[in-house]
Amino acid sequence: MEIFIHKNEQPHGPFDEEQILTMLNEGQVGRRDLIFYEGMPSWQPLEEIFDVEERLLHHMDEGQEPDVVAEVYQSVSHITASGEKIYYLAHQKKRMMKSRPDVIVVTNERLIIIRQGLGGNRTEDYLWKNVVSVQMKEGIMGNTFSILDVNDHVVQVDDLPKAQLEKLCQFAQEMRAGHA
Repeated sequence: MEIFIHKNEQPHGPFDEEQILTMLNEGQVGRRDLIFYEGMPSWQPLEEIFDVEERLLHHMDEGQEPDVVAEVYQSVSHITASGEKIYYLAHQKKRMMKSRPDVIVVTNERLIIIRQGLGGNRTEDYLWKNVVSVQMKEGIMGNTFSILDVNDHVVQVDDLPKAQLEKLCQFAQEMRAGHA
């Protein structure tokens, strides 16, 4: 769907829904800015046409922190390819020694892990065609998500909430199976 935005007294676009959401998150458009797409009777406010919160909230069904999800969604949307869609975000439980938790992002093309360190963020990227297996481990000290890649490297993220871990594994298995 090609969507146009009426801003500064003129139409801009076309954009797709993901681009609109990114622009909204970045403050480039507002909820009350008028939009139009083929089939609409007239220009209408963005917030009346599609539920923006619903789009972001489906990434937070298992107790994710809204500020973490919004920040990660915004930064990851800048590195996604055309046609690539973000399906799920999971993050570690809050820790005393870290300002931000490590985050795992599932897209239809790849798995992205954003690790927070003293020197800043480090992004790891794994195409689904290179992921051999996906596993979850529940333990007394916390829950761990891990993948095995085609080079026999094991990559893991510890301390994920159980509900996020389960959903993450479900999405990851589906994406991996779809690219096998």
